[in-house]
Amino acid sequence: MLNFREFKYLMEAAEAPSDDKLKHIEHAEDHPLNSGSRGAVHAFGVLQKAHDHIKAGAHSTDLSMKYDGSPSLVYGHHPENGSFFVATKSAFNKTPKINYTNEDIEANHGHAPGLVEKLKSALQHLPKIVPKHGVYQGDVMFTHGDVYHHDNGNASFTPNTITYTAKGNKAEAVKHAKIGLVTHTQYHGNDITDMKASPHPDTSGFGEHRDVFHKTAEHDTSKVKLTPKASVQFKHHLDSAKAIHNEHGNAMYDATERHQGEGGALKAYINHTVRTGETPNHKGLQAHIAAKAEKEIAKVKTEKSKSAKTQALHDDIHHIENNKEHYNNLLAMHDHLQKAKNVLVDTLEQHEGGLDHSINGTKSKPEGFVVHHEGKPTKLVNRAEFARANMLRYGK
Repeated sequence: MLNFREFKYLMEAAEAPSDDKLKHIEHAEDHPLNSGSRGAVHAFGVLQKAHDHIKAGAHSTDLSMKYDGSPSLVYGHHPENGSFFVATKSAFNKTPKINYTNEDIEANHGHAPGLVEKLKSALQHLPKIVPKHGVYQGDVMFTHGDVYHHDNGNASFTPNTITYTAKGNKAEAVKHAKIGLVTHTQYHGNDITDMKASPHPDTSGFGEHRDVFHKTAEHDTSKVKLTPKASVQFKHHLDSAKAIHNEHGNAMYDATERHQGEGGALKAYINHTVRTGETPNHKGLQAHIAAKAEKEIAKVKTEKSKSAKTQALHDDIHHIENNKEHYNNLLAMHDHLQKAKNVLVDTLEQHEGGLDHSINGTKSKPEGFVVHHEGKPTKLVNRAEFARANMLRYGK
């Protein structure tokens, strides 16, 4: 039976609004850093759902593989005029950028020649397989000229950080295709700016054509095995995270609130530790905040502004020191959530979706996976491998 606090948190999570469009997908363990207690409860639910899905050997869009494609492509037949279009996420701008022709693409995206080439290829070839109704979103994996043909018959392409290698029949399909695409989302509605995203695209009406290499993002967990040992490890870390949440609860979240949020210092510090490999703690957070603030102070020209920023930094450091137990508890909970997630990721990586993966010539694993819980997607990613490689590549 739920106690009052747990019931209250679950009700708050259930009342949280879901996004209409597919935007940034958050790491499971970062939810508490973004939104405190509500985020923690959501993280618990996400990880438990993924565990149960894997244990059951389920195969559905509730859990999908994350593909490292680029760009993200919105495409299909416009709900208002029925014409086929391609677009980036700017399809959902207040003033949408919709491309029906090559001329539209040049006008909207001419400043980015590489993007223009991808969009033109999608506009030319996707109508060969797409049904006459519906709006979808996916990731472009390659277009003509991106595919490397190996002497052994394999075919590789590198849309972003990961190099994907196809073998056998898949390699032949990749070699002949003019574009490769992974579809993961479908939109519903009659107005392009108000359409709502669904992580469960109905692709049953899609056709086949040798010019298009098309995949869905579904991940078949019947091909992976969650061992009893892994399940015990998962439960230990999830229970440990819940214990911190239940014991320190509101006091911990209230004390750390000033540094929470998607753009907050806690989130930025965690990303910093992914790059450096250091273990998060309150001292490291203080040092990270101080380093950033000191750079900003050095740019200020007036003594008044410099004094104000210096005082703000002092207040920040002092606040963390006075509440170091709460910050360390929150970071410990984050660590347990990450370790519980990593147990699941290690299991899911047993099946790579029919393509081999490598980064800079070294064998790697898939980018990660996405769990859909309470109308929201959350990513399960091995941050020590893929996220770190991606950050270092792009200097994030």
